Amino acid sequence: MPARLTVENLSSYFFTRAGLVKAVDDVSFRIAGGETLALVGESGCGKSMTALSLLRLLPEPGRIVGGEIRLDGKDLLRLPQIEMRRIRGNQISMIFQEPMTSLNPVLRVGDQIAEVLRLHQGDSPQQALEQAAELLLQVGISDPGRRLRDYPHQLSGGQRQRVMIAMALACDPQLLIADEPTTALDVTVQAQIMDLLAGLKEERRMATLLITHDLGIVASNADRVAVMYAGQIVETGSVPQLFDNPLHPYTQGLLDCIPRLGQKEALAAISGQLPNLRLHQDGCLFIDRCPGPCTPCGNQMPQLEELESGHWVRCWRY
Repeated sequence: MPARLTVENLSSYFFTRAGLVKAVDDVSFRIAGGETLALVGESGCGKSMTALSLLRLLPEPGRIVGGEIRLDGKDLLRLPQIEMRRIRGNQISMIFQEPMTSLNPVLRVGDQIAEVLRLHQGDSPQQALEQAAELLLQVGISDPGRRLRDYPHQLSGGQRQRVMIAMALACDPQLLIADEPTTALDVTVQAQIMDLLAGLKEERRMATLLITHDLGIVASNADRVAVMYAGQIVETGSVPQLFDNPLHPYTQGLLDCIPRLGQKEALAAISGQLPNLRLHQDGCLFIDRCPGPCTPCGNQMPQLEELESGHWVRCWRY
């Protein structure tokens, strides 16, 4: 399938007084229409910074210093800001982690959804509210006429997340970025939200970037997985490839941390912590946490190598 989103050698650095931080370092991936790529890794590994780089919304003092981001062949990094603003929320939409802080608490839900339609689609206020009601129905919120008049605090966590999805899908985007879309939701609501996203993705043929640390959600909802560590992609492949044959020791460690039904022994853990990205390191960034480093690991950074069709790994073992 042709790629809808192509990211090549993307690097985003933070130029701080304490030193240079390589938050996103030479990251590459592709997503086709109707496909979900899950970007996984522990907190602080660069997942959200990758998403904000795609939108060109890095906070100061962050800067994109290299690479390409192409959406249906259009290089987003070469666009002027005024054109990029038209793409955000229109061709690219994002569902943020926490709906309670992402929604404006002093504006009614209907006004917040309608604003997206007025800004990007040029709808009249009445048209925008009618379309907002239709969107609420599509994301499974009953009695949309009443809910349009509600404030965010009057909705449950699952309903607020559905409102965020409605806003993200209002302009029929080509790329949907879902950053931890089920955070703070109970398991039943998590499943409902993910089923909703899967159905809408198939119906609209969107490319979806799913950012999460929950490997259970990845296993049941993604087509391919990219494992991120310290700003780099260390392994990527299809869901069966990564779950059945994980190659990188970090991927293996993440899978070992998953509790199993009937497990009696203590949960496994990955020792140590993420490296200080302000400090220059010539070798593998995972060396201090790796259970079996080899000779080149401390001297030279490994590159991504394709070991089988579509299965890539960044490790000197291979």
